[in-house]
Amino acid sequence: MERKTILKAHFIATIIAGLTIVTFFSLSLLAEIRADIEFIKAVKTFILYALPIMIIAMPMLKITGDKLAGRSINPIILAKKRRMNFIIVNGVGLIILAVFLYYHSHFQAIDHVFLIAQIAELALGLCNLVLIALNTKSGMQLSGKLKR
Repeated sequence: MERKTILKAHFIATIIAGLTIVTFFSLSLLAEIRADIEFIKAVKTFILYALPIMIIAMPMLKITGDKLAGRSINPIILAKKRRMNFIIVNGVGLIILAVFLYYHSHFQAIDHVFLIAQIAELALGLCNLVLIALNTKSGMQLSGKLKR
């Protein structure tokens, strides 16, 4: 595959992953602030049904990033790879939490267990947003679009 195509796929995956996380994070935070049980359930349903977007975008981001990096030992690329490993681990945690929160909100109660899981989901989501932003900044540095 041509490098230009891989770069474009990487860019698209970054945008999709970032927007998906921002959307999930914002809706979850808004639901908690509103404290409306039906709205919380609707948000958790939306997130569950939108999870495939994340499940496709994140591996695409990792695969295209690895292809672009090749065997480089550039410190910026190595830092991006380390951050990407954390993003993937957090992503798995976010998927598990999304399923748990959906189930708990629909078939259990919105209680302290739900709240603890919700806080964990918000923390992991925010962490992933920061890591993706740092990787985007590093990518722009590597492309010359941003000064080091």
